[in-house]
Amino acid sequence: MPSRPPSLIKPKPRKAWAHSKPSPRLRGRAGVADRRSILSDEPLCRTCVKAGRVTAATVVDHIVPLSEGGSDDRSNKQPLCTPCHDAKSKAERAAAQTRGVGRKSRA
Repeated sequence: MPSRPPSLIKPKPRKAWAHSKPSPRLRGRAGVADRRSILSDEPLCRTCVKAGRVTAATVVDHIVPLSEGGSDDRSNKQPLCTPCHDAKSKAERAAAQTRGVGRKSRA
C-alpha cells in the first residue's frame, strides 16, 4: 500500500525550546579568533575591575546565556577570570533549577 504524499504527512511536534534554525554561534577557528580578540581588547576580568581588583581575564563569558536567548554578538560577551566565571555559572545553574529549566521528568 502506498504511503501518504509528503503534503499530507503531519509534522512531528517540536519541543518548546527547539530552534528552527541553528544557532549562529561562532565555532572553530572563528570562535577562537573572536575570544582572542576580546581578551586582547579587554585583558582584565570585568567583575574584578568593578570590585577594585586587578585580575587577568582567562575566559570569555556570555552576559545573557545563549540558553536564555542571549546572542553571540560582541555586546553580549565579557572577559572574566576563572573564579568569577565559575561563580557566575554556578549562580546561573542555581537560578535555572529554581525555575525548573532543564529538569528531567521522573515519569
